[in-house]
Amino acid sequence: MTKTASRWMQAAQRMETVAQGLYADLSVAFSEHPRLRRLFQRLAAEEEQHAMRIQLLQRHGGKFAWPREVVERFCGQCDAMAAEIEVLRKELGPFPASNDAMSVLRRLAEMEDRFCSIHAQDLARNAGPEVQALFASLATQDSAHRELIQTAMAEGVSRPPAGIARPHG
Repeated sequence: MTKTASRWMQAAQRMETVAQGLYADLSVAFSEHPRLRRLFQRLAAEEEQHAMRIQLLQRHGGKFAWPREVVERFCGQCDAMAAEIEVLRKELGPFPASNDAMSVLRRLAEMEDRFCSIHAQDLARNAGPEVQALFASLATQDSAHRELIQTAMAEGVSRPPAGIARPHG
């Protein structure tokens, strides 16, 4: 595997790992909302799976024949997305349940839409079948994530039951 291909695999894996951390944080922060907690736990597990799949592909030496400029553009998108997710984690703070859940869900749906766009790009065009299959699968899962989040939005999110103390951080 070339140094450039290794760099983009690391950037893609980092993006997935940062998203997993965001969803894990949200599952704790929204623990008073069982439906949201389960949703965020599921999404965290699936993002972790995405990162592991990319890592396995990298270890097994997927075939990479992209022009350097395509790889650099993809790395830039992954790095920018990971940085954006980290900013989102900081903005929400340790207990984002105090924020408007619908606003959080809206931002997450937008994030998953962008994930889908990044995964569905033409990177796989010059790659071997295993790389094409991986990115098609990731894009499909990103779309499913967006749909799950949009369903949670459509069903509405009520405030936590009165009398439940919110931790202070």
